[in-house]
Amino acid sequence: MKKKILLFSMPNYTLGFYKGMRVPSLGLSSLSGNLDSAFVEKVVIADLLMVQHNLKNYIIRLLKKFHPHVVGLTCMSFQYETAVKIAELIKQYDQNIITVFGGYHPTLAYELISKSKEKKYIDYLVRGEGEVAFNRLIKALSSNEDISEIPNISFKKQEHFVHNTRQPVLDLESIKLPDRTSRITKHCSIFGRRADVVEASRGCTMQCDFCCMPQMYGRIFRKYSVDRIIEDIRQALQFGVKAIFFIDDNIFVDSAHLEELCEQILKNGLQNIHYTIQASVAGVARDAKLIKLMAKSGFKIVFLGIENIKKANVQFLSKDKRVLDQTSMAIELLHKHKLIVVGGFILGNPEDDRKTIWDHFDFAKQHSIDVPLFILLTPFLKTRVREKIIKEGLLTNADDFSFYDLSHANLRTHYLSSEDLNLLKSKMYNYYNDLHSVKDNLIKFHYPLYFLSLILNELPKLGMNSLRKFLYTNSVHENYKAGRIREIKRMGRWLLDKKDFIQKQT
Repeated sequence: MKKKILLFSMPNYTLGFYKGMRVPSLGLSSLSGNLDSAFVEKVVIADLLMVQHNLKNYIIRLLKKFHPHVVGLTCMSFQYETAVKIAELIKQYDQNIITVFGGYHPTLAYELISKSKEKKYIDYLVRGEGEVAFNRLIKALSSNEDISEIPNISFKKQEHFVHNTRQPVLDLESIKLPDRTSRITKHCSIFGRRADVVEASRGCTMQCDFCCMPQMYGRIFRKYSVDRIIEDIRQALQFGVKAIFFIDDNIFVDSAHLEELCEQILKNGLQNIHYTIQASVAGVARDAKLIKLMAKSGFKIVFLGIENIKKANVQFLSKDKRVLDQTSMAIELLHKHKLIVVGGFILGNPEDDRKTIWDHFDFAKQHSIDVPLFILLTPFLKTRVREKIIKEGLLTNADDFSFYDLSHANLRTHYLSSEDLNLLKSKMYNYYNDLHSVKDNLIKFHYPLYFLSLILNELPKLGMNSLRKFLYTNSVHENYKAGRIREIKRMGRWLLDKKDFIQKQT
């Protein structure tokens, strides 16, 4: 029997990203685009990031409207708790609906999930890349085929999970284009422009100890053909898209491939789209000619992995220490060609003290970084950083993954507690939004209307920031914990009592 499939991404977001960027899940669209129509009646994709209010009502309405046989939920570690609550809601609504979990957390934590009390709400796990595995699972469910032979799948046998072997990474040439027609949620944007996501490559060859990406793809780099990428961009444009985020982990691994992509963007007249990428400092700094070509091709925003400016921390993170000499050069080069720099700093390393933390703030100010991201080092499962942090006795939260969101401290340093790190990060964000950053910020150059609305919203805070600089004490943050709960509540972690809700709806 053909299956009706409902796919959910989670509503939780990382603080600092949500205000300027809300993009759909490319992974779910890719899953849908690679399903065999012979076994699928209908696919519906709901990006819950775009549904921040009345979440439970929305989910129940979808279940009533589409009557899915299978519901897929993709989640990162900090979103897993929400995914479990949604799965519980689904099972209470209809025990016969099959729930499938995929994404980073099920890939990293499948052993933990298989031993957890919430496993009763989860029927299958998809580990690693899902395009082939999920399609084969749907085919097996439709035709009663043997699931034990499907790589990357975990399934239940007598209430205990069995984990099939992992397949080698996929040949990208075999992956079909994403299915964007199945989406039912809207309002995706980057700095106010309607946005979508495109993928030019997968994986990264760098040896960073904090990264969990190798658990998904290994430490290898694969690239799509430029013709396929251009076709994907054209498909996205059919939905009125004005901005595209290349979700690649490190698109600069193959600079010749990126150069060819830029040339084809120009050749096909696609340079009026605003493109955003993620990049390493080394990749940007080594090729000034390519940065100039990118700017000409419509690239506007670069998420730059600065990571740290201290030699000891760079070594702890297993980054190439030469990156310290290249960081200022990379920022200057991007700004020279009017590219917005979103600079990511990883703070909370074992030797960090207050001065070390504030040195990164001063660096961001001195280099006029348009959007600083003060990220707290997060000890993700199966990373070498986690092993180091545990060895040094600095892990403060081993089990509650809802705070593994890059914004909340799950560790301490030799000089600062988790609470100290949280307060310092909050203070730095408050201080950065002053008139200096307004004057030099490149966002106003490319996105003047969005920037104006942002400033109008921030104006009340600007005066308060000046007052805080004069009269700041830690007592301002005595209610930090309550504030953190409010943040998470806004991100969709908390749901109403499920039993009472379902009784009202049925």
